Amino acid sequence: AALLRHNKAEQVYEVLAPRDMAASEELLFLDLRLTDASALCFRGVWVTAKHRAQLKLPLSSRLKGPSVPLMQKYGCLSQTQNLNLIVPVSRDVAPAFLSCMRMAAADPEMLQRLETRGWFDNWPLTLPIDQRNEQSAAQLAVELLQKVLERLTQSNNELRQRFGSASVVQRPCVRVREAETMVVVSLLKSMQELALLSSLA
Repeated sequence: AALLRHNKAEQVYEVLAPRDMAASEELLFLDLRLTDASALCFRGVWVTAKHRAQLKLPLSSRLKGPSVPLMQKYGCLSQTQNLNLIVPVSRDVAPAFLSCMRMAAADPEMLQRLETRGWFDNWPLTLPIDQRNEQSAAQLAVELLQKVLERLTQSNNELRQRFGSASVVQRPCVRVREAETMVVVSLLKSMQELALLSSLA
């Protein structure tokens, strides 16, 4: 069987095959970071199940200065000051997403204390900080996801107006947008439930 390994020095992935391969042969592998959009763009196919979408949520305006380095350290803030995550359709909230929301809702001093107490030891799995933080984290997630859903809905409407009754085979980008909407709606419902539960606790 062929093996896939990451060359850290060259920052590339290398494929090790048990035999010489002809130029016309292809090697396909599953990448858990593969989204519906990237599958369409780079392979010309769309995913029929286990849909994934890349979320880009702006967090920089909501953070205080000392929080930024820690957010970046744990992958919750990119160089463009966004939270970038690959999220699947699931009733279970992605641990990294929920943990990043908890961090974003916490004050800088609290985050520093949590790091010394081992709160990050099992990252991306974390425990609720307290009821107030959990509620704030859920409300922040709901607010950000609603804006994403609004943009996707507008995009879906524009695609329908532009392509009309064209089939999915002719315009597969329509199917990708629908899958991305499913991902966001699923995550939004979960966070709305968490916001409600944390407010009642």
